[in-house]
Amino acid sequence: MIMTKIFSLKAILFFCLLLIVGCSQIDKSKSAITKSNDSELAKKELDSAFKKMWKNLTLTKVPEYFKTDVSDNFFTINADGIVQNKAEFLADTKRIEMLEILSFEFFDQQIKVYDNVGIINGRIKAFSEGTYVGEVFYTAIFVKDNNVWKYENWQGTWTIDSPPPPSFISGNESK
Repeated sequence: MIMTKIFSLKAILFFCLLLIVGCSQIDKSKSAITKSNDSELAKKELDSAFKKMWKNLTLTKVPEYFKTDVSDNFFTINADGIVQNKAEFLADTKRIEMLEILSFEFFDQQIKVYDNVGIINGRIKAFSEGTYVGEVFYTAIFVKDNNVWKYENWQGTWTIDSPPPPSFISGNESK
């Protein structure tokens, strides 16, 4: 009889352990599903923020866009090696004009989300009046601040297949 009670007690404890472990696994799988859905939502938000950024890189729109949707820590490292902070980029109207007159084809884009940081990598082909002028590998970084994905950083690198890049050095940059 004592053996039966011990066996029953072990069986009950084992069952309780399985129940506890099983329930905790359900919570973990719910958490993983939520994180996955949040990540997909964040990727869609980042894609929208990226498209908004490109739509606003014009002489008339960039000042307002930089007030509301660009991080105070913004900096860019352009394919031609020019490094600029937020104020320097805004002052470089020649570069903004270049962005405005070219048309771009984006491809090989990948979006990754790490909590409040979003990283978008891809490639761009640039065209001037339909003529291919170059291709750039890019990384764009956005940081979520008060539920807004703010543009934080750009880095571009000419690809090996690009023709020699044009110079867009502004008057305030050293040659």
